[in-house]
Amino acid sequence: KAVGLYCSASWCPPCKQYTPLLAQFYRDMAALGKAFEVIFLSCDRDEASFKGYFAKMPWLSIPFSSPARESALATLKVQ
Repeated sequence: KAVGLYCSASWCPPCKQYTPLLAQFYRDMAALGKAFEVIFLSCDRDEASFKGYFAKMPWLSIPFSSPARESALATLKVQ
């Protein structure tokens, strides 16, 4: 199964433009039965922003409050 890590934030204009395109691609792959998954790594500044943004996404996420999210973002050098 192919897995994509999607680092994004609700305050990021390019991210907000890209998210609907990725969501459509994700739905298309699912409809075709393709083994494809996305895991969202939020770069939002607070949990409320994360929840509002993630509510529009059809894939999985590492919880905002999880230390694994911070660790993954640091490992990937996301600022």
